[in-house]
Amino acid sequence: MVIAKKEKVRSKIRLGKADILFEITKWVLLISFALFCLLPVLNVLSLSFSRAGTSVTLLPVDFTLFAYIQVVEGQAFFRALGVSLFVAIAGTFLSVFVLLLAAYPLSKPDLPFRKPIMIFFLITMLFSGGIVPNFLLVRTLGLLDTTFALFIPSLVRVFNLLLLKTYFEGLPKSLEESAMLDGASYYRILLQILLPLSLPIVATVSLFTAVAYWNDYFASLIYQPTRPEYFPLARYIFDLMTGAALSDILSDPQKVMARQNIQAATIVLAIIPVLMIYPLVLKYFTKGITVGAVKG
Repeated sequence: MVIAKKEKVRSKIRLGKADILFEITKWVLLISFALFCLLPVLNVLSLSFSRAGTSVTLLPVDFTLFAYIQVVEGQAFFRALGVSLFVAIAGTFLSVFVLLLAAYPLSKPDLPFRKPIMIFFLITMLFSGGIVPNFLLVRTLGLLDTTFALFIPSLVRVFNLLLLKTYFEGLPKSLEESAMLDGASYYRILLQILLPLSLPIVATVSLFTAVAYWNDYFASLIYQPTRPEYFPLARYIFDLMTGAALSDILSDPQKVMARQNIQAATIVLAIIPVLMIYPLVLKYFTKGITVGAVKG
């Protein structure tokens, strides 16, 4: 009876003209924005499967795998792919590890000098020393022209630190108190009790960090000026688009005609690893953002 009454009430509700206009405008804007984002992706995907000489298309022209064959036959792509995988995996693991060790004590209200330390972190997030001081620091540390220069200087990402800190602050304090009564140390509480409960925010932060490392080409431009064998995939694509990595292509007339197709195929292959990661962490993503951003 109650359900039937609710259905009758809902059936009597009619949208006004203003509500209908709002709904139409909303869907038109959403669809237009989705198409605006989707069209460049379709162009790149179709171009990678099209014949040489095709410039702009939303559907493959004379379907062919020539561009992909040229990409996978070269050693430069797989060398850059290996560097990017190493940087993304090692950088993400170290960054999350360091951030956990920093966020957990900063979530304690009784931590000495807690506010000055947080102000210090916030200042580094809002202001940067600049390219030249960072370059001099990396050179002084002996990281110049090495793969470690691509992730060591950027391990601490303050935004991710704030997400983790806020999440820890929202966890029940009784969990830690019970563990302390049983004689557990802070490290054991963090690793065995809090960390399993923090998988949503940890997965979210890991995703942010991995994608940032995967797409970063600027660090290679600054810290790896003379070691192309250590270039990540993002730097390889940057050089391919700007013409700095076209020596092999320009030596073959057929490849010259398919230059844009080869560039598109390289971009498509580069985003496949990221697309494989998203389904694994998608179920944690929304929960990690909402819970980590709102203090309980």
